Amino acid sequence: MALAIYTKEDPQKLKSQLLKRRRSEMIFFGFLATLGGFSILMALTPFAIWQFKTLPYLSSPISKLPIPKSQVLSAQSSLAAQVQVVKDPDGFSYFTTSYKPDASRPKEFTVSIPKLKIENAKAKVDSVIFDNNLALFPGSALPGQVGNAFITGHSVLPEFFDAKDYKTIFSKLPDLEIGDDIYVEIEGKKYQYVVQYKKIVDPTDTSVLAPISNFSRNLTLMTCVPPGSSIKRMVVVTSLI
Repeated sequence: MALAIYTKEDPQKLKSQLLKRRRSEMIFFGFLATLGGFSILMALTPFAIWQFKTLPYLSSPISKLPIPKSQVLSAQSSLAAQVQVVKDPDGFSYFTTSYKPDASRPKEFTVSIPKLKIENAKAKVDSVIFDNNLALFPGSALPGQVGNAFITGHSVLPEFFDAKDYKTIFSKLPDLEIGDDIYVEIEGKKYQYVVQYKKIVDPTDTSVLAPISNFSRNLTLMTCVPPGSSIKRMVVVTSLI
């Protein structure tokens, strides 16, 4: 007959082990909760700053800014009439057009924005694709010409801004203020633009493609806002000096 021997653990020892395990679990879950809370805070802070600091400024009447309200972004332009707004499967809305690029137009140029530390960023002419470059909307004026040179770029949360990464390059576009300079080099010529104003528009607002007035030489920069989302669009309108 087999002999079975049973031993009994010390209750105090078992209790001590259980307390240690619970303590470790609490520390681990506390760490996860702290990490999660920090991540949420990081994500919400730019929205809060945008909502309470930046948006009220951008929502001020245009009449308070240097450009007369009667001349701002007239929708009457032949380019705007050719533009359609489409939505991709992810819900992102963007402009497209039936315009056929002119072979005589240059392929690209560079854009520099000293305040944002953007140096010689490449802008493709007559393009709506801007993952690896900025894009001058098809048919819009070339820099230096009468009309509106309309440029689009990507943005993300400001903490991920990288002036050399085209997927984040316009993340700090809201930081531009009236009087800031933008430089463009195209076909061996350098042009200087100065920021006139900035405003928030709906993704379907094609009037932003039009120049300020019939004879003005403007350059407009556009990106998605609030930071890290594509709910609205922000345009920064500049004039050649």
